[in-house]
Amino acid sequence: MNSKMTATKISAGMLIGVMALSVVACGKRNKPTIDTAPSTSMITTTTTTAPTTSLDMYTGPLTNDQQVTWKETTLDQQVTYYAKVTKGEFLNLRKGPGTEYTKIGTLTRGQTIVVVARTSNGWYKTIDGFYASETYLSRKPPTA
Repeated sequence: MNSKMTATKISAGMLIGVMALSVVACGKRNKPTIDTAPSTSMITTTTTTAPTTSLDMYTGPLTNDQQVTWKETTLDQQVTYYAKVTKGEFLNLRKGPGTEYTKIGTLTRGQTIVVVARTSNGWYKTIDGFYASETYLSRKPPTA
């Protein structure tokens, strides 16, 4: 009888332990659970190299809706120009020949555009009807 009582006491002790854990667990329902899955760490790096592009030539899919209120001279033939900006800088393309016009895109260093006209204030009109400052265009590709 002694071993039967010992087994009953052990079973009763285990049952009380399970019930106690259940009561404790019920009281913690609204608290966040701890994820025991292996953790991973994320490393963020910052690069200081100049951005590059895989585009060789700008060809805008948009049409310019800006009303022409300036004078421009059509070139005898289309000419390809290269963006000559510092590495990491961009050349803005605009709806008109000046910085007051809306910017519609950018060119990176060495990217090409085809121009068809020149304005009296030093801007080139692209084949798509947008404008880039001649200050930042060159007939020769930039050197490394």
